[in-house]
Amino acid sequence: MKIIDALSFIGQGRYKSQSVEELLQKMEENGVEKALIAPVDEYVVAYNEEGNQLVEEACKAHPDRFIGYAVANPWFGEKAVTGLKRALENGLSAVYFDSSIQGFPINDHIVDGLMEVCREYKVPAYFHTGTPSFALPFNLHYLAIRYPDVRFLLGHFGANDYVSDALPSLYQRDNIWLETSLALTPAMTRFMREIPDRVIFGSCSPRSEIAYELKKLRYGDPAPEALEKAVAKNIEFVLGDGK
Repeated sequence: MKIIDALSFIGQGRYKSQSVEELLQKMEENGVEKALIAPVDEYVVAYNEEGNQLVEEACKAHPDRFIGYAVANPWFGEKAVTGLKRALENGLSAVYFDSSIQGFPINDHIVDGLMEVCREYKVPAYFHTGTPSFALPFNLHYLAIRYPDVRFLLGHFGANDYVSDALPSLYQRDNIWLETSLALTPAMTRFMREIPDRVIFGSCSPRSEIAYELKKLRYGDPAPEALEKAVAKNIEFVLGDGK
């Protein structure tokens, strides 16, 4: 069964570090065919251009293994918009945000310029959720209302404290998918049963381990079709312009 990891990180950072070679080894050990990669936290917050270059180089060196997230901090204004466009034109395929460290509520209008870029380039936007008060599932719900033609990944199911908000955040929204890393195992089991078209596997490596996150996903003995959607088909749909 094809496995695509929708969230892993590369780079040397203060809180998490992982080389391209280390990630490739973990992918091999766990049968992961491809991974969507973002740079570690420092690049997400401050050094966007350098982070995008790091991901671009990894994707160019391993085009059959990596799909790249671009990063842009909306506090940089027009510079962030220009940098994001450049990264997407250089081959990156999605955009990664962590508003809890970038310093804005997910649905704040400060992010509108970058959302317009996502809309223009038809790329999905991943948002970390689970950290109060800037990164909550309902924040993403309201942003998704403003941008119905942008596809969103709601990271970590809201994590442990806000997992109960993940499912309601999908209410009347067909442009949000739930990414599994760091989430509670019972939530994975329930959502794969109830909304199999909306669950997308991610590991958040190296913060968590690919093997552990896959084990959680498989724990509830999900239907083979639901598992196949979670580990590959759903993210392929999201990356394929929703077609």
